[in-house]
Amino acid sequence: MKVAVFHWSFDELGGGEILAHYLAKALNTKVYSVVRDEKLNTLDFIDISPKLPLVAKILRKFRSFDYLTWSNVDIKDFGDYDVVITSGLTARALITPEDVMHVHYNHSPARWLYDLWHYRRKSKGWIKQNFLLPLASEFFRIWDEAVDKRVDYYFSNSPITKKRLWKYLKRDSVVLYPPIEFEKYKSKSPEDFYLFVGRFWHEKRPEEAIKACIKAGKRLVVIGSGYLENELKKKYGNSPLIDIRGFVSEEEKIDLLSRCKAVIYPCVAEDFGIVPIEAFASGKPVICSNDGFPPLVVNEERGVVTDCSNPDNIAKAIEVVESKEYDPEKIREFAKQFDFSVFRKKLRNQLREWYEEFTSLEPRG
Repeated sequence: MKVAVFHWSFDELGGGEILAHYLAKALNTKVYSVVRDEKLNTLDFIDISPKLPLVAKILRKFRSFDYLTWSNVDIKDFGDYDVVITSGLTARALITPEDVMHVHYNHSPARWLYDLWHYRRKSKGWIKQNFLLPLASEFFRIWDEAVDKRVDYYFSNSPITKKRLWKYLKRDSVVLYPPIEFEKYKSKSPEDFYLFVGRFWHEKRPEEAIKACIKAGKRLVVIGSGYLENELKKKYGNSPLIDIRGFVSEEEKIDLLSRCKAVIYPCVAEDFGIVPIEAFASGKPVICSNDGFPPLVVNEERGVVTDCSNPDNIAKAIEVVESKEYDPEKIREFAKQFDFSVFRKKLRNQLREWYEEFTSLEPRG
């Protein structure tokens, strides 16, 4: 099988982008994407933009038109492939030839349309939450369901996502956990600081982590990128306890993970979350929210689960971490099941099984 990976866009470096990189690495192929910010493209994705029709080139800068962008991508412009794997929900709008199997790796159904709909709507201004969003969202749900039919098979990144995919789109999927390269991570003696890693988005709750550490009197290093970065730096940049570094290299991230006391991961109902797994590979405990996937892997031996919507609860969780001794090697052992070698084997085997089924389908007369 000749396989290509198409990832929805590259304007921030997060778990989805790293997953697309690992898909390509496991299959010895390339990743094609709409590269919006060349400075962040550290994973060498190939930009599809020059092959787009003019209207798609103009509108590709706006997320709202991503489905239009991907509907106009012709995979034959990039090679003769038997299988296409799309990553990122709008990339599944890709229209493939009838003899090409389309597999989508599902990070989650559109959260702002489904499970986080009311949370997102109520966080906006009066006009948006009462007029613009209710109208626009219904249109996008219709569009989302329409492009879903272009996918032949689904992977989901966790049991949480598998359930959401069935709940909102009635599609079955096979769970394939995102991988880490276990050997890259090291465990060093913990230093006196906590670490937040993630996108600077409201639902990732970076500000809750910051407020909790200020309340607990503990140092926090904050790394990542997103639309809240400038606001957070303006509000907390002068605090002696808060170090907001923004986007950092992979090497610096791994070093910080190896030396921190614990990772604070307070996201709202996270579908998977590679950060806790990276923390475990570094022998570090995790403070996480009590919804989504992380509570399925965080327990008393590997951290604290709490209601992270309230910074006071995170501060109390910090007190628990301060009062306990964790076994780094035991934590690291748990993370080995997420190693890239396990991911690659399951991915290849499942693709072969699906491809045999796909190619055996007979036209109906």
